[in-house]
Amino acid sequence: MTIRDGGRKRAAPHIKTYIRYGGESIDWALVTSANLSKQAWGEAGNNAGEMRISSYEIGVLVWPSLYAEDAKMVPTFLTDKPAVDSIEGAQTIIGLRIPYNLPLQHYGKDEIPWVASGDHGELDWMGNAWRS
Repeated sequence: MTIRDGGRKRAAPHIKTYIRYGGESIDWALVTSANLSKQAWGEAGNNAGEMRISSYEIGVLVWPSLYAEDAKMVPTFLTDKPAVDSIEGAQTIIGLRIPYNLPLQHYGKDEIPWVASGDHGELDWMGNAWRS
């Protein structure tokens, strides 16, 4: 399978981009500042069901039929414009710029996610190591 380059070699964008992707087209996309956490979404604060909101987040949810009944949304990489022949039979093609590579790749057996509270002795692209 060909990896499609999202153009983010050294850092992921701060936005959160959630998509439902079927391999050819995108069913919906959510671009938001919100994390998937209690801090971002709130939680029931008491037995009366009152919500405790810790912060306010905003996002935009889009899906193809917002634009046209026969629309298809396709991922684009390093460009905002989809290829004209992206999907056969679709009258309206909506491009959604993807800020990461597809398909997603699992961490390798010797790789760990980077977190600020951990020690990371491997040098980054500037020659620095991270010590918590």
